[in-house]
Amino acid sequence: MLLAGVLFLTILIFCMEGPDGFSVFLATENVLEVFGSMTLPEGVSPFEMFLRAATVFVASTIAYLALLAAMLRSMGKIFSEIRKTLLPFTTANAQRLKKASIYMELLGVVPFLIGVAGNVVLSVPVEPIPLSLELLLAAAVLYCLAHIFEYGVLLQQQADETL
Repeated sequence: MLLAGVLFLTILIFCMEGPDGFSVFLATENVLEVFGSMTLPEGVSPFEMFLRAATVFVASTIAYLALLAAMLRSMGKIFSEIRKTLLPFTTANAQRLKKASIYMELLGVVPFLIGVAGNVVLSVPVEPIPLSLELLLAAAVLYCLAHIFEYGVLLQQQADETL
């Protein structure tokens, strides 16, 4: 939705101002206000710095959304299998919980790493997204829950053998 809005705004500026409208638009809006009171590296225009920062932001956002979608898909498969088989404690569900915990851990780390890489590679002096300790802790809890599910599978097998 956000990308569609940005695309619409870009097309609107291009239609109204032409190809030169972008540099005029950005120059009149004082791009440096977006970044606060930062100093530009030698030989880098405000427009180029804006594009570098936008690249880091878009890469971080895409990575975050892809990991979030993968985690939610994994969790959705768990609930789908429980609905079909009426058995929550299966090996497949335990494996899916482990996958979801790994995706959650990556959600806490990857945007931070992309921000740091953007600072180093593109020389964008913008604060990276902070490391999410809450997501890392939640991932650890989810991983422990996956091991509990594996133990539940073992207990389920023992109960089935007893009958």
